[in-house]
Amino acid sequence: MILSLRQRHRRMFAVIGVLLPVAFVAGIAARKPVPANASLPAGLSVSPEKFFAPQWERGDLFARTPIKIRLLRETANSGRFALQFLASKGFQKADLLVYWVAGSPKITDLIPDDAILLGAFNPFVFLAVPSNLESAGGVLVLYSLADHEVVETSKPFGPR
Repeated sequence: MILSLRQRHRRMFAVIGVLLPVAFVAGIAARKPVPANASLPAGLSVSPEKFFAPQWERGDLFARTPIKIRLLRETANSGRFALQFLASKGFQKADLLVYWVAGSPKITDLIPDDAILLGAFNPFVFLAVPSNLESAGGVLVLYSLADHEVVETSKPFGPR
């Protein structure tokens, strides 16, 4: 009985040894290609916006972190506003997002429901301020997506 089981197992492993590589190659050949777009949709693409006219630069908005914020405008007296964040080399947080909250709310551990996402914290990218927020005052909230926590909230300020 043991001899017959050994012979059956030997045949099964011989068949598997041949069929498994053939099935693997057939599976790789039958894969669908990865879909790719030549360009991103308009809502997702980063357009090179040009903000040339500095309005102000402040380093005192965040109490615990050494971050400078520059407010820029498209032209000297007109156009949209944008924010640029400059941090020291020692400041490192994973997946940091920047939110705008109108008014001067008390923010603890969660982002308020009325917060507006401005974008990712990146010193090389200008975060455009939506036109409906240009006249309103508010606070900036830095939120770490990796740690699921509010890193810091700025002092209240207005773009103008």
